Amino acid sequence: MRKGITSLVGILVLALTTVGCQSSPMTTPVRYDNVRFMDVWSTYTHCLSTDETQTALLDASKLHDVSMAQLPHSPLDNLLPTKLKSMVSQPASRLAVDIQAMAASCSLHAGDLALSAGESDLAMDQFREVLNSHAGPDYSYYTAQARERLSHLALTLQAALH
Repeated sequence: MRKGITSLVGILVLALTTVGCQSSPMTTPVRYDNVRFMDVWSTYTHCLSTDETQTALLDASKLHDVSMAQLPHSPLDNLLPTKLKSMVSQPASRLAVDIQAMAASCSLHAGDLALSAGESDLAMDQFREVLNSHAGPDYSYYTAQARERLSHLALTLQAALH
C-alpha cells in the first residue's frame, strides 16, 4: 500500500512538472518582441516620411538608443580572460531587422533635413553620429554616405566664406 502511494505521488509530481513546463507563457516573449519590433519599425518609417527636422532628430535618437540596447553585452566579458573571449560567440539578435542600419538611415535623413533647413551644425552632428556609431564593415554604405555629406557640407561652408 505504501509503495502504491509513493508511486502515485511520484507520477503526480512528474505530471505536474511536465504540465508546469508546458504551460509556461511562451506567447508573452514572442508578443513582446513583435510589439517592440512594430514600435521600432513605426519609428523608422515615421522618421523617413517626415519633413520636419526636429521630428526626424527625435526618431533618430530613439532608434539610436534602441540600437545601443540591442548591442550584445555579455556578463561573461568581465569574467573571461582575453584569450577565451574570442571563443565565446555573441547571442543572435532576436529582431528580424538590423536596428543599427535603421538608426543610421534615419540619422542620415535627419541630417539631410537639417541641411535643407540651413542648420548645418545639426546636420554635421547627425553625419558624425553615423560615422562614430556605425564604424563596422556591415555599415560601410551608411558611413560612406555620411562622409560624402560631410565633404559636401564642408565645401558648401567653405564656398560661403569666400
